[in-house]
Amino acid sequence: MINKTPLNIGHRGARACEPENTLRSLKFALDCGADMVEVDVRVAKDDYIVVMHDDTVDRTTNGTGKVRDLTLQELKSLDAGKSERIPTLQEAIDQVFGHAILVIELKELGIEEKVAEIIKDNKIEKSVLVSSFFHSSVKKIKELIPDLKTGVIFSSLPIYPERLAIDANADCLFPRYTRVTAEMIEIAHETGLEVFPWTINSMEEMKQFIALNVDGIVTDNPCLLKKTVQLSSTR
Repeated sequence: MINKTPLNIGHRGARACEPENTLRSLKFALDCGADMVEVDVRVAKDDYIVVMHDDTVDRTTNGTGKVRDLTLQELKSLDAGKSERIPTLQEAIDQVFGHAILVIELKELGIEEKVAEIIKDNKIEKSVLVSSFFHSSVKKIKELIPDLKTGVIFSSLPIYPERLAIDANADCLFPRYTRVTAEMIEIAHETGLEVFPWTINSMEEMKQFIALNVDGIVTDNPCLLKKTVQLSSTR
């Protein structure tokens, strides 16, 4: 039996199953029962906040070029996979709000105010979590929206991981799963922080992290995680 059920966090929607960071992928994650759905955001040439992981459109669409150099109209003309279009952050909010928590990862510096404005305009401060590898961005958006839940992402293992969150005034840690230790989780919990390791895609590894008592698991396959949790809870 598991101590607690970790939150099911769909990475870029459900990128193992559908084109990443598309509305189709977000819907798939929701249909899998994801508690949280993560998207990456950047700014287009005409200041729209769009959902895209890379700084170029080359890998995930049939186009080429930097996101910053393309207008929303130009971005919308591209095929992001299975005839899906690149969504705006607003479209992602419309898809996810009321069904799950939307995790918004800031992929570049300087977009904190634009993202904060969208969150405020939609009155969804309690229904989103903002994260980033740029911990200064996490700190800044928390200053803009003090009640906002935020998280710091990291891939290497600092001596004191909890200090990253404290320094950024964040609420949770998003460590690369290979860097997670039982001690890190214990200290984080003692400090009042949640731990959401990324990105875990095999059932065996999911079981290991469930046993470690993490607060949530970031996965490309939220349906597999749901199945794994169900199996773990019956043993």
